Amino acid sequence: MKLVKTLTIIAAIILVGVISAILFISNTDAYKDRQAFGETQPDGSLTDGTDEEGGPDDDLQPNDDQQDASEALVQDEEPVVEPELPELRFIAVGDIMLGRGVAYWIEKKRSYEEAFEKVKPDLSIGDVVFGNLESPLTSSTKGLNPNGKIVLRAKPEAITALTSAGFNLLSLSNNHILDHYEKGLFDTMELLDQNGIVHAGGGRNLQEARKLAVIERNGLKIGLLAYTDMAEITFAGDPYLSFAAGPEKSGVVPRKYETIREDVLKARDQVDLLAVSLHWGIEESFRIPPEQVQFAHDLIDDGVDIILGHHPHQFQGIEIYKGKPILYSMGNFMFDQNEHENMESFIVDMKYKGTELTALTAIPVRILEKSYVEIQTGTNASAILERQLSLSAKLGTEPKIRDDILVYK
Repeated sequence: MKLVKTLTIIAAIILVGVISAILFISNTDAYKDRQAFGETQPDGSLTDGTDEEGGPDDDLQPNDDQQDASEALVQDEEPVVEPELPELRFIAVGDIMLGRGVAYWIEKKRSYEEAFEKVKPDLSIGDVVFGNLESPLTSSTKGLNPNGKIVLRAKPEAITALTSAGFNLLSLSNNHILDHYEKGLFDTMELLDQNGIVHAGGGRNLQEARKLAVIERNGLKIGLLAYTDMAEITFAGDPYLSFAAGPEKSGVVPRKYETIREDVLKARDQVDLLAVSLHWGIEESFRIPPEQVQFAHDLIDDGVDIILGHHPHQFQGIEIYKGKPILYSMGNFMFDQNEHENMESFIVDMKYKGTELTALTAIPVRILEKSYVEIQTGTNASAILERQLSLSAKLGTEPKIRDDILVYK
């Protein structure tokens, strides 16, 4: 019995020792873990988140400043809403000639204000409304020899056709703006300035003719440069006249790539959208030479946003190149020519968000009675629309017809 008691006591002592050892090791590991997480007092003792009286330890609770900072941090992490980009509508049409037969029929049957009255709603929606002014606005009667070229002139009162329709941006760089010499050019520039119509491409000297024209709308700056193929031709008259501007000579700017590229690179940082007007191409033709296509592509690559072409008197195909519109020829918007193809064109409506082209549509129109313009619909529009589908497809652009309107983008 004594032996059994002795063994029992020894076993109990061993068991107590083992349990004590286990508890010691466990507490040591916990201490290390808590020490690793910074949960010790300065004297090395551990804290369990309570104060000496068993209540919550205030040092471990967030104070008001910490709470405010935490809430501010959450607020700061909310997504930033980007400001809305400005939107812009750029309306473009082709040649505008308000003299000769146009003036005769307008004055006989209606007023200048009525010339574009039927299409005014589709023009006036534009923030920018562009056209090529193909005749000087002047009362001067001294012109070039009509046996040497077609000489055009519109009366100063014809300005009301432009202002009432909402035109605010015009190109003067063409082969008629100097038909009545520098007097006709200067009268035109002065009249446009008086009526708040921005213009480019003509000037009292080469520097002024090459000057960037700027119009600002909806927080966006739109620039225009204008050039022509016809500048260096010498026309018969008294005296003979070349339209090309010089350092001390009035006129327009020849279409030369290096000149245009220099102007484009200089203008690029001054505006948000840059348009270049080119009076070029083959008259009375829908054909676009490969040289013109390459020229237009090069200008887009140089930083131009819109190419505005005219001179052929017929509306050629539209190309969208790298997201930028190239209007090779916008035909006649107001002229007194008799051929059907020369009386049919489009109002081109380009929509921008910031500097990105988001939509481009073309509304078919026709000159009637040589004195007013009207939108074409139904069977009157079908031939114009189908022809344009074919012409644009040749340039790799495939618009759709929707409700008698061409939709390019």
